Amino acid sequence: MKLFLSSLLLFTSLSAKSFTVGAYNIRNFDYDERHRVFTDKTELSTILQNLNVDVLSIEEINNTFEWAKFVKTKMPGFGSQISKCGGAHGQRLGFLYNNQTVELLSFHEDLTITDPGAPGKCDDGTRPLAIGLFRIKATGQKFYGLTAHLKSGGQAASIIKRTKQYQIIKDVILELKSKTGIQDYFLAGDLNTTEFLNKGQDYIQLNKIVNELGMKNLTANLKCTAYYWGGSDDGIETPSMLDHVVVTPGLLKFKGSTSAEALGHCQKVSCRQVPIAELGNSYEGVSDHCPITATIQ
Repeated sequence: MKLFLSSLLLFTSLSAKSFTVGAYNIRNFDYDERHRVFTDKTELSTILQNLNVDVLSIEEINNTFEWAKFVKTKMPGFGSQISKCGGAHGQRLGFLYNNQTVELLSFHEDLTITDPGAPGKCDDGTRPLAIGLFRIKATGQKFYGLTAHLKSGGQAASIIKRTKQYQIIKDVILELKSKTGIQDYFLAGDLNTTEFLNKGQDYIQLNKIVNELGMKNLTANLKCTAYYWGGSDDGIETPSMLDHVVVTPGLLKFKGSTSAEALGHCQKVSCRQVPIAELGNSYEGVSDHCPITATIQ
C-alpha cells in the first residue's frame, strides 16, 4: 500500500509540473484519394506515441471507423473524440488525449465557422470547430480546447474567409467564458496561415485575435509546420507555417517556461527546402503536415 501511495504521489507531482498541447493534420486518414495513398498506421502510431502529449488537436480524419480502431489498437491509454461533420471533403476533426492525465467532460461542434454569415452545414463549406471541455486530473483545473481547420489557400478570397473565421473563434470563446465561467482555453490546429512566414494578412489577423483575447501563440517562433510542392514541379519541397497552438494565460499557471517543437519531417530536415526523398515516410506515408507540440512547465 505504501508503495502504491508513493507511486501515486510521484505520478501526481510529475503530472502537475508540465502540460503538453499539440496539433496534427493527419492527411485524409486513412486514405488520401488525391495521391492514392493509404495512411501508414505503423509510422503514425510511432509518431504519436513519441509526442508525449496530453491533448492533441487532430484534423482530416475522413474514416472515423478506422480511426476508432487505430486508437483502440495502436494508442493504448488514449481516448479520442471526433466531430460528426467534416465539411465538403469529409475532413473531420477533434482530439486525441491521454486518459492518465486528462478527462474529457464534454464535446460539441460549432458549424457557424463553416460558412461565415450563413447557416452552417455539416457536409458543405469548410470544417466545423471542435470544442472539448477537459479537466487536468492532477490539479482539477478545467479548460476548453478548440480544434480548428480553417479555409485553405493563399487566394484573396481564402484569406478573407479566414479573417471572418478568426472573428467567429473569438466570439465562441467569449461566449463560452460568459456562459460557463471557465477562463482557460487553447486553440490549436491547421489554421492554414499561408502568409504567416512573410508576415502578411494571415500573420496580422491571427495576431490581432490572439491579442484581443489576451492569449499567447506558443508556436509563433517555429520555422515551419508543413511542406508543399512550392509551386513548381522540380521535386523540391518547400516549408510553410500553417499550424499553431494558442493558449490563455490560465494554462500558463505552472510559472515556468514554454517550449514548442515541430517534429516529424520538419525536425528531420530542419525546415530546409529539400527533395521529397529526404522528407521520408512521415511525409509520404502519413501527412504533409508535421505534428507540433507546446509544453508548459
